[in-house]
Amino acid sequence: MPPVAKECEPSEGPLRTLTSFCVSLAVISMIVAGGLGIIHGILAALPGTSNDILAAYEGAIPAGKFLDDIIQDNDYISVLMIALGALTIGLSNTAMRKSSYAGALAGAVFGIFAIGFLFGAFFGLLALILLLVSRKEFLLECK
Repeated sequence: MPPVAKECEPSEGPLRTLTSFCVSLAVISMIVAGGLGIIHGILAALPGTSNDILAAYEGAIPAGKFLDDIIQDNDYISVLMIALGALTIGLSNTAMRKSSYAGALAGAVFGIFAIGFLFGAFFGLLALILLLVSRKEFLLECK
């Protein structure tokens, strides 16, 4: 039997359950971040819809008006937000299956850059932190 890495030493049951819960919560956060990025990108790209729906968001968050002005003036940014949101949702599958740590981290970073009403960036950051905490779940020698 090959030696087990020091960081993979058996842990107590509750700690193992907590790290599995962190990965599950990270997956949910990535899906929310990606979904918000896609919705925000679509609303910013549609000229008639965006002014009505985004007005309440812009009034509630001070940086929202500035952000939406940039996104509405540049269509390629809204397309980029949609693409990053879709990548985030797609890469959340790697985190759910615990198959690729790098893919899961990339999905969380894409979730941050998808912006998603600024709340999506928060959920992407939350997913990134949760994935960094539960890195051992992705190591093959720890399974």
